[in-house]
Parts: sequence; C-alpha cells; structure tokens
Amino acid sequence: MPESVIYPSSPDGIPPDLTKAKSSYRRQALIAMLGLTCFMAVYIGLAICFGLITFNTVTEIMGHKLDLFKVLIAASSALLTVFMAKSLFTIQRSGNPGGIEVSESDEPELFNFLYKLSDEVGAPRPHRVFITPDVNAAVFYDLSLLNLIFPTKKNLIIGLGLVNVLNMGELKAVLAHEFGHFAQGSMMVGRWVYIAQQIIGHMVATRDWLDKVVQFISKVDLRVAWIGWILGLVIWSIRSLMDTLFSLVVIAERALSREMEFNADLVSVSVTGSDALINALYKLQAADDAWQTALNVATSQVKAGNVLKDLFAAQKTAINEVGRILGDDDYGRTPSCPEGIKVSEHRIFTEQMARPPQMWSTHPHNRDREINAKNTYIAAKIDDREAWLIFSDAPSLREKISLSFVQTDPDTELQETSSSEAVINNFDHEIYNSKYKGAYLNRNWVRNFESIDEILATGKAGTDLKEAVANLYPQAISTQLEVARNLDMERHSLEALASGDLKPSGGVIRHRGNELKKADIPSAIEEVAQERKAIGQQLKEHDASCRTAYINIAKTWNNSGNNSGNNGWDNHLTSLTHLLHCASHLRAVVENEMAFLSNTWQVITADGQIGYFEKRRMVNVCQSVHQKIKTLVEAAQELVLSEGILEKTGIENWANQCPNFALPEVTKSNWNDWCNASFDEMGSLSYALGILQNTALNELIQSEKLVEENMIADTIPDAITSWTQLPASYPVLIPGTEHVLQRKLDLWNRFQLAHGFGPTVMRLLVASGIVGGTIAAGFVGV
Repeated sequence: MPESVIYPSSPDGIPPDLTKAKSSYRRQALIAMLGLTCFMAVYIGLAICFGLITFNTVTEIMGHKLDLFKVLIAASSALLTVFMAKSLFTIQRSGNPGGIEVSESDEPELFNFLYKLSDEVGAPRPHRVFITPDVNAAVFYDLSLLNLIFPTKKNLIIGLGLVNVLNMGELKAVLAHEFGHFAQGSMMVGRWVYIAQQIIGHMVATRDWLDKVVQFISKVDLRVAWIGWILGLVIWSIRSLMDTLFSLVVIAERALSREMEFNADLVSVSVTGSDALINALYKLQAADDAWQTALNVATSQVKAGNVLKDLFAAQKTAINEVGRILGDDDYGRTPSCPEGIKVSEHRIFTEQMARPPQMWSTHPHNRDREINAKNTYIAAKIDDREAWLIFSDAPSLREKISLSFVQTDPDTELQETSSSEAVINNFDHEIYNSKYKGAYLNRNWVRNFESIDEILATGKAGTDLKEAVANLYPQAISTQLEVARNLDMERHSLEALASGDLKPSGGVIRHRGNELKKADIPSAIEEVAQERKAIGQQLKEHDASCRTAYINIAKTWNNSGNNSGNNGWDNHLTSLTHLLHCASHLRAVVENEMAFLSNTWQVITADGQIGYFEKRRMVNVCQSVHQKIKTLVEAAQELVLSEGILEKTGIENWANQCPNFALPEVTKSNWNDWCNASFDEMGSLSYALGILQNTALNELIQSEKLVEENMIADTIPDAITSWTQLPASYPVLIPGTEHVLQRKLDLWNRFQLAHGFGPTVMRLLVASGIVGGTIAAGFVGV
C-alpha cells in the first residue's frame, strides 16, 4: 500500500514506559479474571452435577425394576441439565451495527490511514469497518463459544457525526484510543465477560419452551402440580444464584474497564500528544446536541415536503448557531490556553463539567482523563486539516448517510433544501437573538413562578426605564446561566448515581475531586441544590424584571400623546406572559402525570408479574391521573386565544381543536387498555400545549422588542384592543413539587431482583440453599 499523504505526524521523545500497564491495571485484570473463572466454574459445575444425577438415575432405573420416584428424579434433573446447557449455545453475533460497511477498495485512503495507525500503536488491523451517522467511534466484535479460547477479530465503527467536528489530529487521537483497546491483552477478559453476560442474560431473562413445560405441569392435577412447583422454585434459585454471582464479576470488570480506558488514552497520547484527544473530548457534548438538532430539523423538513441532503452541514451550523446565541465564540471549539499559564499545566475540564458525553458515557470523568493524559505531558502540534480528507468522496458519502434518515411514502416527492439554511431558519426567532445571552434557549423560566401576579411582584424595574431596559441582559447573565446548567448536570448525575441508573466508572464515585460513598450522595445533592437555589433566585428576579420593565414602558403610553385611553400594550404583554405561564404549567402537569403513570407501571411489572395488590395500586393511579387530566383539559378549553396567536399556531378554534382526553372512566376490567390509550391522548395534549407555549414565548419576546424599538425612537405604536383571555384558575406545577417517583422497589421485589446489599445477600443465601439441597437430594435419591 502506498505511503499515506494525509497521515498526521507523531511526536518524538515518547517515554518508553508511557503505555506500559500499571500495577493497578494488572491487579484489576487479575481480579476480573479470577472472578470470571469462578463464575464459569460454578456454572459448568452445576450443569455437570445435574447431568450426573440424570445419568446415574437412568442407569439405576435400567438395572432395576421401574421406580416412579426415580423416574421423576431423572426427568427433573434432565430438564435442569437442558436448562443449564441451552444458554451456552445462545450467544448472538454482533452483526451489522447500522450504517454501511466499507472495504479497502471503497475507501483506500481511509484504510491506508487505519493500517498505518494500527501498525504504529502495535495493534491488530481492524477486520471490518463500518461507517455510521452518529457522534461515535467504537470497537466491537463477533463472538462464539470458540472465542473463549481463540481471539476474535475486532471491528471498527466510525461515526460521521464525530468526523464532522474533528480535525485530522483529533480524529487520529480518537481512533488511536480505539486501537489502544485493540492492542490490550486484557481485552480477552472483556470478551469473556461479554460471552458470560450473554449466557447469564439468556438464562435470567428468556422465558422459552422449558418454562412453558414447567407452567403446564404446575397447572394440572394437584397430585402432579407439586412437581412443577418444585421445578419452578429450583429454576428460580439457579437463575438467582448465577445472576448474583455474575453481578460480582461485572463489578470487577467495571474496575478493570476504567484502567483499560486510561491505558487506551495513553496509547493515543503516544502518537498524537497530550492535547489532541482531550480537545476532541471537549467538542463531543456540543457535537451530540447539534446532531440531535440536525435530526429534529430534518424531521420537520420532511413533514413540510423538503429533504436535507447534508445533515453534517446542518450539525456544523447548529453548533455555530448555539454559539452565537450564547455569545460564546468557543462553543464546540477547544478554548485556547490563557496567557501566563504553561500549556502543560492548562486544563480545560473543571470538576463541574467533567461528565462524559454520550459517546463515552461509561468512561471515567473527563477531568480524570485529562489529568491522566497530561500527567506526563507530551507536546505535539495538532494537524488542523479537516478529518473528511480520509474519505475518497466525502460529499457523496455525506449525502448517502443523510438520506438514509429519510422515511416517507415512496410516492411522496421531496424538494431539496439547503441544510444550513434550514437550521438557521429553525433558530430565526427573536428568542435566539444573541443579546439575550441564551436566556431563552431550552429554558422554561416561567415555571418558577406560582402565578402571573408573582411575576409582576418579583420584577424590579428602576425609575429610569430606558436605562433599565438597556441593562437587562448584561454579560453576567451568561455566566449565571452557564453555572446553572452545570449545577443541573451535576445534580442529575448525582441523582442517577444514587438511584443506580448511572454506574460509577471503576465502581468509585468521584465528585468535585473527592471520592464519595453512596451514603454521602444525599449530602452532595443538597450542597448542589443550595448552590442552584441561590443562582436560581438571581435568575428568577432577572426574568421577572425583564417582564415588568417592558410592561412599565407600555403603561406610559396610556393617556399620552394622541391616546386618550388605554393603549392596550401593557395588557397585551401581560396576557402573553400569562398565556406562557398557563401553557407551560399545563404541559408540565401533563408530562408529570405521564411520568407518574409510567413509573408506577415499571414498578409493578419489575418482577414480571402483576399481583392483586399491584393491580389495585395501578387502578388507583390511573383513576387519579384521569381526574387530574380531565380537570386540566377543562381549564385549557377556557382559553380564548387572540387572533395573532391563532394565526401563528395555525389553530382556527382552540376550544374545538384542543385534545379533550375523551377516555372512559377507569375500572378494574379496562385499566390495561386505558393505560395504553392514555399515553397517546396525553402525548397529543402535551404536543398541542408545547406549540402554544413556544408561540407565546416567541410572541412575548418579539413584542418586547417592538416596545424597546418604540421607546428608543420615542414613538407610540398603534393601540391593541384584543388579547388572549385566560382561565380563572388552572393547575400549576412548580419545579420540585412533581410526583415523587418510586426509585426503590419494595422488599419482596428487591429480594427477587437482588436490589441492594441486604436483599442481594438474602437471595444468594436462599438460592444457594435450594440449589445445594436439590443437588444433594438428587445424589442421595440415587
């Protein structure tokens, strides 16, 4: 293969031991290996035991007269042997991860690049290469039982959403990290764990013909049913025992995984320097968000009869637009090193912003990875050419991947539209003006207020209205909003760790530079909550002051100039604020009830069965939700929208077009069907209220802009004589008053599912006793 002309050069003077496995790495690999070996030994040992019981019992039956009891033992142990053995042959091949597979003949420059990189880091070359649209790069492999002995060939995924935001040096760094995994000998532990995970997953989760046989036996005559009950109990015990043992293997493997990630990062540092990978990592959160925006815009364009043929141009434009809105020139770009700080000492990740992006959500915190990568600082110039150079025909590839997202009727003819212009038009609203410093970007500020009266009472407008309006959006607001966003992310991460929805990297919880025990998380959450409350109060006063400032200006137009009465603009602004408050809270209530209903359903079905008391609980929740939504809809239908709002929303008659939640009363016989139907109804209601909410916000900010323009020009606009009429009362949902969702199962379900240390130990002891007793009885019976 010819020498690559686009391959970035590598740094010189790399310490020979930079990528050498540390003692902690070797220790975790040994622990994970021992844990997995013990697990497989227990699994295979149980299968052999049941097999021996079957063989010995059948042999004894054949050598003596027929014994019904021994026939039952033989049949039962045979079923248990099959139960253990069948999961060993259910390992699924990974298959196509999506996107398109490319070969060396398709993309010679790409493969030239990959081969040179793999050779440089001492890793095997990728077996297959897949191009996907996502913001991602990953290693995966096909597996079979043979791979417990023989190594498997590694496949590589390259996401174009990632390529699109990186330069050549950063792409080399990310791919070198993946090839670092290729080169790790401990990858075999991960391979074995994955195989074992598929085995145990099939055993625990799959209900197939064997379970149907046991259920059938359990439902026949009582004289026979007891056999099925005992078999069912033994099968549950085996599943519980192996599931609990494997969870210990996963804990050990997770600790090893953390060390593997750090080592793979150092492999990347060895060929690209200490900055390229960290710079790439910094860009990924913005890339994730922008990619989702591009997909949303593409979907809306298809509905309008248009098609975007370059989602990657849309992604880039979305990054630029959000940066413009936030007034942050570095958004989605790596910030430069401040003057007076050595490059080797510069850190771009703080403790508060150390959450991994979606691409590496299971990896160590970004701050830890940066410290690891720069502990021995390797200086290197980063190749800033665009990463698309590795593809032979990038424009065609971009279009092919982009069009793969278009799902529509084949007979529907779509018109091509500019991807960049479509995104720009999506942000072409006054609320996205950079003067507001992102105050209205994905932020539902109005929900912090109990009522419109509280908004008007909280605002603090000075006597000099012109000066007050000129200073409404200082740069400090941008800083406050950024702090609030970081605190929100920090709190969500801590809450997810507390609930178990998020697993800490390496099993260690790190927060603001300290290691936390799980019992310390509530205190950390409270600390973050207090900080968020303080910054939230400042923002709340600012939001209210913006409203009152413009309303006070509009009030000066009443009975002034050529006006002999109420000019109407103050009522117009107040009604828009009131409409925004109403729509936002009603939508929040709907989504809160949906979350409550969904959470209850997840809890009662956690163990795969719905008992009498669980059914009664679900019926009560359905009835409560039904009443809440009916009350909400009655309030929503009292809205009388102004002509301007009706025109902007495309609604002719709100009272007739507002979803009315016309479902029957919930009963013990229809609750299941009611649940399914209610989600559709509430989804439609949330969508309609969302349109109203967005329209009200856009109209409010646009109207405030017109007020400011007239104030500056010292003019008075034409009077407004009609505005939206609001219901006398409606449900309100202040943040923090939502339904308390059940995050912890009751004791019986926790015992069945091994949630928590105590229930896990109890299930392990019970399951071990039943399985051990069954094996002992089987051999004694023989």
